[in-house]
Amino acid sequence: MIKFEVKGLDKVQRLLADLQAAGKHPGPAMDLVGQRMLAMQKRHFIAQTGPEGKPWAPLKPATVARRRAGPRSRGYATRRGRVGMGTARALAHFGGALPVAGISGVQILRDTGMMYRSLVYTVGIDGLSAEAGVPTTIPYGTTHQYGDPKRNIPARPFCYVNAAEAKQLLTLFGREVLKLLA
Repeated sequence: MIKFEVKGLDKVQRLLADLQAAGKHPGPAMDLVGQRMLAMQKRHFIAQTGPEGKPWAPLKPATVARRRAGPRSRGYATRRGRVGMGTARALAHFGGALPVAGISGVQILRDTGMMYRSLVYTVGIDGLSAEAGVPTTIPYGTTHQYGDPKRNIPARPFCYVNAAEAKQLLTLFGREVLKLLA
């Protein structure tokens, strides 16, 4: 999970003090920040890039061959099973970059879509923090975020906020807090 927390920023702290004096809660402003962070994480996931814009490590051909079949096919492309298009032959022909059972281009970390669909955001009860990412109920989210050298799984970070995004979040939060004070 990525956490955006308001601390130590003098201008923002003054805005929060003004909100408190006016009897208002910053939760709605932080809710918008949480929504924006969630959208950012989804964009990272779709773009398949890390914090510096570096593309994720490609899937190994064996991983592509094991991928689940598309929605029209019933089954998996595994060593024992088969997918209608002849995965091994297609892998050899396309050099590992093939559409698996009708899916146009293999999406990294999108075998079932479960991890992508599980991306969520939460706002702290005090309204001073928001988190976005994959909940701990999806244990392999951490594995893919940081990698696992023991199992030869490369890191493919999708839960991050780069410098430009952090600036956007601060601007959004400040603008929303000012609206609450108006």
